[in-house]
Amino acid sequence: MSLTDKIARVVGATGGESDGTYECKTCGATFTLDRQTCPDCGGCTIDRIDWDGVVSG
Repeated sequence: MSLTDKIARVVGATGGESDGTYECKTCGATFTLDRQTCPDCGGCTIDRIDWDGVVSG
């Protein structure tokens, strides 16, 4: 995946809003489901993008 593709995935077509809940920390790909490995780069560091609303305080 090229640098341009990585930037496009992080920024997204909606002006900075990602359409996923989870993000690969290696390549920046986003997903709606939690994954063990990234299908784009094979990385295994996938974390939740935003914890707001998940943890009630």
